[in-house]
Amino acid sequence: MAFNKIFTRENILNLLFELFLLSLSGLIFALSFPSFLNRWGLFPLAFISLIPVFIVVHRIGFIKSIIYGAYFGYFSYSLFNFWLATFDPMAFVVVPIIYASYFLVLFPLLKLADRLFPAKGFILQIFLWLSYEFLRTKGFLGYSYGVLGYTQYNFLSLIGIADITGVAGVTFIVIYPSIIIGNALKEGIAHFKKTWREWLRPSVIWFSLFILFNIYGLVSKVNYDDTPKWRPALIQHNINSWRSGIEVFEEALDKLLEISNEALEEKPDALIWSETAFVPSIDYHLRTRVDRRRVELIHKLFDFMDQTDVPLFLGNNDLFYFGDKRVNYNSVFHYEKGELQGKYYKTHLVPFTEHFPYENIFPGIYQKILDLKVNFYGKGDEYTLFEQDGIKLAPLICFEDTFGYLSREFVLRGGDILMNLTNDSWSDEYACNIQHMGIAVFRTIENRRSMIRSTTGGFTTVIDPNGKRIAELEPFTEGYLISDVPVYNERTTIYTKFGNWLDILSIILSFSGIALGILLKIKGKKH
Repeated sequence: MAFNKIFTRENILNLLFELFLLSLSGLIFALSFPSFLNRWGLFPLAFISLIPVFIVVHRIGFIKSIIYGAYFGYFSYSLFNFWLATFDPMAFVVVPIIYASYFLVLFPLLKLADRLFPAKGFILQIFLWLSYEFLRTKGFLGYSYGVLGYTQYNFLSLIGIADITGVAGVTFIVIYPSIIIGNALKEGIAHFKKTWREWLRPSVIWFSLFILFNIYGLVSKVNYDDTPKWRPALIQHNINSWRSGIEVFEEALDKLLEISNEALEEKPDALIWSETAFVPSIDYHLRTRVDRRRVELIHKLFDFMDQTDVPLFLGNNDLFYFGDKRVNYNSVFHYEKGELQGKYYKTHLVPFTEHFPYENIFPGIYQKILDLKVNFYGKGDEYTLFEQDGIKLAPLICFEDTFGYLSREFVLRGGDILMNLTNDSWSDEYACNIQHMGIAVFRTIENRRSMIRSTTGGFTTVIDPNGKRIAELEPFTEGYLISDVPVYNERTTIYTKFGNWLDILSIILSFSGIALGILLKIKGKKH
């Protein structure tokens, strides 16, 4: 009898309707970013993408919120991260599972805010969402892709606020309409027609903030017309270094030298190759000389450097053996005339594919990762700045430019230009490259510094301190990019000084709001 009560026609229809709303929301969320439908992303959709989520959150109980949260997290990130399937089917499964676990916690908290504050719970929901987006970028599983504010990377007047708030301020203005409209419609259209006046004030507040953010973004743009310019050549050779093997390494070096020689005819100030563009460990093979073909490749590289006065920055694996222990570093080397000027080791490693620090806790998982022939890296611990032509260059490897704290720390230490070396050719999808590039735009605005991105297959580009892409190469093509990069360092932003203050404030307000709501409920019951 109880079984029949659960699976009534009404309950089944409600279930299907709620799953439809969540699926619709997940689809709109994914399409707001660069996606399989539009490689640049349909960014206006971001402002309404989560309306169905907040309607559903109000309709359901706490048990359902856990189940629905897991479903929404898995479905939305499967669509958003579709490009992982072309790289590693296992990653395509694991990443959505991770986000399913995040949302099965977030949805009940959003429901709790709705239950504790029936009229004003939307305020608490805003800060809960900001807290979630910040916390999920931290720790071993930290992942910045999919933060809602990053959909607006082309909306330069709006995202100018990032030099005060970081991406959190942009996420705030983007998530606000979904939460307001979702809560306004949560009791249905008929109820909304009776209560629409209650939503005028929060709507006017959002519209006013939207206008103010855009005005600030326009007036806060930096003028770099009179600042010095640096003119490097960014080399995009479009040969994926993940295709291991000496033949691939030889092919890659030949292509790098060919394109670099073409670029040198325009007399650039430097050559910049991408992440692990030259794979064989230079120092290790010169020390040991046990692999003749790799040593010959290294000599060929040094012959090239000896013949040019132009400095070279390149990605390389720096390999060491300490007894039986093998330690490999994902590195950037700075050479002049074949003389090493400095090196930087990647400090924020990709989980699972570059490191797994829980070998002793989860030995089975660790062994399965090793069975997949994953090449773990050692973790760097220094913020090394390269100095060239009186300019301090801040190196960022691969997805390090997706984390605001890294670029901020480099700028606090005197960085004049952010320099990202990345591969990204391991995915054949434009959306992957453009999602990454769109996140990098925010680092330039947050710190008001230029960024140069030299990539294996895209998105090689130069971004000015206002977030504008002033030069770029088409992804998955061979070529070089030479552009005058503004060396602007005259302004220290609020974000550079204080970091993720809005995120911290959101966490404090979220926990305080929940605690206050629970106390008020307890007090109300006593009375």
